[in-house]
Amino acid sequence: MADLNSKGKIQGIKLFAVLSLLFLLSGTFSSFGQRKVIQFSGLIVSGEQSYGVPFASIYVPRTSRGAVTNELGFFSFPLLIGDTCILRSQGFRPQKYIIPDDGRESISVVLHMLADTSLLPEVEILPFPTEADFKRAFLELKLPEGDLNRMRRNFDQGLLSRMQYNLGLDAKLNHQYFASQQSFNVVNQNFIPNTTQLLNPFAWGQFIKSVKKGELKRRKEEEE
Repeated sequence: MADLNSKGKIQGIKLFAVLSLLFLLSGTFSSFGQRKVIQFSGLIVSGEQSYGVPFASIYVPRTSRGAVTNELGFFSFPLLIGDTCILRSQGFRPQKYIIPDDGRESISVVLHMLADTSLLPEVEILPFPTEADFKRAFLELKLPEGDLNRMRRNFDQGLLSRMQYNLGLDAKLNHQYFASQQSFNVVNQNFIPNTTQLLNPFAWGQFIKSVKKGELKRRKEEEE
């Protein structure tokens, strides 16, 4: 008799649990059936210029309803009146949007997301555990002899002097030299003798011919 009573109690408890679950499910389905399905679409933007946020997620938590914006920030998917949507995107603050019950068959909105700027603390990375270890290792550093010879050869004063002597003028020095030459020619153009004829072989030929003909002597006698 005791076993039968215990089994009856267990079956009663199971029956009560099943009935309670059915009652809860019926209430959920009835409330689900009363809520209207609408088409929810819009544009997610950010910034002062209101540019679209690509590949941002907008979804209803704990359900399979949601969408991802395209490369221009547009989205569109069906949901129920009264749903609370969550907007998420990398680099932006999460936001909520509740679907209003205003009797419309579809809702189109423009949702603005705010940028989330995070300042990370400064991290100093050293090749040694402590600064004292780094100083000691730096002072005890011994470079290979080949590197030391190469350094002395590259910083030889005679080599640097020859490189400086053979170094050409840059654009600034070329301009300064050209401007100084132009200024010199303009200032001294009336004081420089004309040496063009002294280097002219045809002028020398005419001079020699005139000497042979006695024209210079004749001019001198005429002047006297």
